Amino acid sequence: MHPAFLSKLPALLAGALLPLALAGGAHAEKITGPFAYPTGLLDAPATLTTPLGRDARIGKPRIVLESTRLEDLAALTGATRLSEGDGVFRRDTLCLTGTTHGKPMIVWFIATDSDFVTEAQLEWAGERTVPEICRRLDAEHLPVQIGRIGLGMESALVNELLGRASYKDEAGWHYWFSQRFLRNKRGLQELELNWLAVHYDDDGLVDKTFSSQVTNL
Repeated sequence: MHPAFLSKLPALLAGALLPLALAGGAHAEKITGPFAYPTGLLDAPATLTTPLGRDARIGKPRIVLESTRLEDLAALTGATRLSEGDGVFRRDTLCLTGTTHGKPMIVWFIATDSDFVTEAQLEWAGERTVPEICRRLDAEHLPVQIGRIGLGMESALVNELLGRASYKDEAGWHYWFSQRFLRNKRGLQELELNWLAVHYDDDGLVDKTFSSQVTNL
């Protein structure tokens, strides 16, 4: 694994690879926070050079990972920004909810060790109770998509939009993982790593998706 990612790995592991019971697992009666990322995330090889999960949309507004400030998103939506941890383990979250295809869904925007959104998660709420802290989206801020992916999409359409996945794990997650070298404003080279992951239900429809991005010198 590239050293640039290793410098961010402690924060990712602390905030993402939590036990499902602590992070709002699929069978919990109440959602308590962002869901735990699958361990297969760290096994996916980087097969792409163009990030497919660099942004998300809430209706027309576009949220760009590592470019959109979480506080600006909070101001746009009226949602409350929550914080936990310190230093590289600091994690700020913002929760939104609404309906897609007549079904309740929940979306989390996350800033890990940053003022900018670094991650986005989208899933069906199902029968679980959505936290009161989650702000209900107005109609103008629906639907929600991560990259080009929305809940309820058929797997065939996802494959048409994204192409061949970089990796598929035993839990049924499909990953599109990219890495590319960029030049920052100071002319220094940076490595950008971007993951987009999609999970399907038994009918082959998207029931959960997330994206995450890390850029290091």
